[in-house]
Amino acid sequence: MKQKHCEEWEEFQKRILAKQLKPKFSTELLNYRKIQDHLAKAKDYNEAHKVKAKADKLEALDMERWLQKRQEGISQQEENWKQQKQQEMSALQKRIQTNLEAQKKQRSLEFDRLNQRYQNVKNELDAQHKLERLRIERQYPKVIP
Repeated sequence: MKQKHCEEWEEFQKRILAKQLKPKFSTELLNYRKIQDHLAKAKDYNEAHKVKAKADKLEALDMERWLQKRQEGISQQEENWKQQKQQEMSALQKRIQTNLEAQKKQRSLEFDRLNQRYQNVKNELDAQHKLERLRIERQYPKVIP
């Protein structure tokens, strides 16, 4: 069971990490990049450099936000996965415990039934032996010396 969970965990992490590898940048950043391209094509390099600096700062900020959100999302998904597996494990343990208790009860009932059967057979044999003893005693009375 643990090995299965480990394999599922690895698969789960691969699937999560494969999702959304590229950040979605803000429209403001994309706008700055377009302005930068237009300024560079217009050969206004000083202004393009200023816009590029603003865009780089904004990109770093967007990237940081995206990484933080992504990490929070991954952490939440991992927590949900762990919680789900814990619930599965609890349900399995409960089912095992219920089956063990049912099996124990069944064994107890079987033991009681067999014990009662033994007592009945023993009582029947004791009664037969007593009758046989009485019959023999009547047939061969004791001689008193």
